[in-house]
Amino acid sequence: MSEIVSFVMAMLLLLSLTGCGTNNMDNSPPAASTMASGAQGEEEGGSTVLPGVPGRSGMEDEESPAAETGKKQKTYEPSIFIIEASGTWQHEIETGYHVNYECELYLDKIEPHDMHSDTGFYSGVFWLRMAFDTGEYISDIIKGVPGLEIMLDAGAEGICDNLAMYLRDGYTRDPTGNYSIPSGQGGQLEPPHDALADKGSFVVAATQGNLNAYALDTVKGIELDYEHSGAVDIDVSYVIHVGPDPTMEATQRRVKIKITTSDGATGMIDGVWRRLPGYPEDLQKYNDSGKSREILDRHQK
Repeated sequence: MSEIVSFVMAMLLLLSLTGCGTNNMDNSPPAASTMASGAQGEEEGGSTVLPGVPGRSGMEDEESPAAETGKKQKTYEPSIFIIEASGTWQHEIETGYHVNYECELYLDKIEPHDMHSDTGFYSGVFWLRMAFDTGEYISDIIKGVPGLEIMLDAGAEGICDNLAMYLRDGYTRDPTGNYSIPSGQGGQLEPPHDALADKGSFVVAATQGNLNAYALDTVKGIELDYEHSGAVDIDVSYVIHVGPDPTMEATQRRVKIKITTSDGATGMIDGVWRRLPGYPEDLQKYNDSGKSREILDRHQK
């Protein structure tokens, strides 16, 4: 049984190291997200086309008639800017031993003044869940050992309810900074000059965690049943790209986000940027809808 106890204690240690706060995001001006189930970019005609989200043609840097004539407008009409994204990915610790991640993000930006720009602070909420998949790994460990049975169920969940991202275009972010994310074709994708981008980090505060371990040795007549609740906060880093809007007319733009957890798990998630009308009656309707609290309502216990 010493092997069983050691395995359970190792899982406890791993859970404590990878559990899901104060916001720790770098809000200073920025310096210039491997996903098993996420959609990947496709190379077409030398430029990267991003799939999965309706709207404009993607993240490619394209010229517009307005840009060519130098008459590109500088601001939008009164607007509510929204970013929604979600996704799943898997992180392999050892062969047959995985952690499955699921996350959801909602941000908005409401302009209080007359300068209705898409750049600036977007604030909202980020939810993260992680579940351990050890079935294959345990089966290999106990293979050939008669009368031995081991079952393990472990996971954690958390929320950051004060997330803020400061999105800048190429005219205002540091041109020497690195905002690259995986292209899905083995290379790296850089944000076009007219696109919005940001990078930083934040803390996901744990809301729940569990470790349930059961072991039975029928040969030696030994049984172990262990339960543990609780998890610790987890640090998350991100790089976000929002597709360009050269004509300042788009109501939807594509979003890609690279998410990296403190245990080294990296995933790419897709999303959409939306622009809604932001006149006083629209603001009142939006605030009354409680849209920005939907993730909290769904996931907070």
